[in-house]
Amino acid sequence: MRVLVTRPEPGASRTASRLRTLGHEPVILPLFEAQITARPDDLPPVQQVGGLIATSARAFSIFGSNTAPAEYLHFPVYTVGPATAQAARDAGFHDVHEGAGSARDLAGALTAQSGTAVDGPGLLYLAGSPRKPFLEEALTAEGLPLKVLETYRMDQLSYPTDSQILDLLSPAPDAALFYSSNAALGFCSLVSTKNLDKSLQSTFFMCLSPEISSAFPETWMARVISAGHPDEDSLLASLAGLG
Repeated sequence: MRVLVTRPEPGASRTASRLRTLGHEPVILPLFEAQITARPDDLPPVQQVGGLIATSARAFSIFGSNTAPAEYLHFPVYTVGPATAQAARDAGFHDVHEGAGSARDLAGALTAQSGTAVDGPGLLYLAGSPRKPFLEEALTAEGLPLKVLETYRMDQLSYPTDSQILDLLSPAPDAALFYSSNAALGFCSLVSTKNLDKSLQSTFFMCLSPEISSAFPETWMARVISAGHPDEDSLLASLAGLG
């Protein structure tokens, strides 16, 4: 199948490689580009931190190719899912807690621990921008101390000429992969702006989670599919059901 990959680099190229291995034809159309917005020097003093939260592997880009500062490595790190957990380990953290795959699940797990290790000095959220406020609102509502450090920003990429888009979408992809609500919304906006609806009438929109699926218009919902579990293995496996 011809599969459109909308995630930013370098993840887009990694996904494209996996798709080729599975016998698919990947087409890369990144909708956002990551900009690192913080450095290790921006981390608060260790006395003000009791643990870390991350909802994206990209959050650990603050450390570049290095490990986190030694005085931070003993902190527990609460992550949204397996990819983020692996990024935490790659940054040198050892006490890594892997969530079920969504910010909502992570918030539930953390609030259930209120009165234990997540209290004290408070948690430091290594966050991206833009982001949905659900996690912060849920933790604040439970009275959990929380600090936020924005470590990266996702800037939307523009494709000023129609030919750039048409070249990538011709022939139309059989499926398109979406890893975030921002990507789904950005794609819908692009399709509307460039009047591409008709060229995508047979395309299936494969989403990492139901939350991402909800970003699509109602008229597309018959062709919107959520992965059985919010990870890339499950997302790519769902392509088999289309063949």
